[in-house]
Amino acid sequence: MVKLKVGRNIFNIDENDLILDNGACYILVTQKVTKNYSSYSPTVSKKLFTDLKKCELIFTSEGLRQAAIEKYGNSVITFWKFNIDQMQKMGY
Repeated sequence: MVKLKVGRNIFNIDENDLILDNGACYILVTQKVTKNYSSYSPTVSKKLFTDLKKCELIFTSEGLRQAAIEKYGNSVITFWKFNIDQMQKMGY
C-alpha cells in the first residue's frame, strides 16, 4: 500500500485501485471523498496522470479495456491500474 496525493487529499492506494480514463478526464473510481454530506470520486490532474504514465507507475491491458467497455458501454473508456512495486521503489 502506498500514499498518493490527489488534489488536496491523500489516499492509500493498493493494487486494486483503478483510474478511469474517458478521454477528457481521469477519475480515481475506487476511492471516495466526502464533503458536505455527499461523496464523489476524486479527479486526477492531467499532469499527475502523465507523470505516473511516463514513470510506468500505472498500466493498462486489454482485459482492463474490456472491463471498462462492459461496465460503461463505451469503447473510449479505459481503466488503468497502479504498479505498486514500482511505486514503492520510487518512494511513494
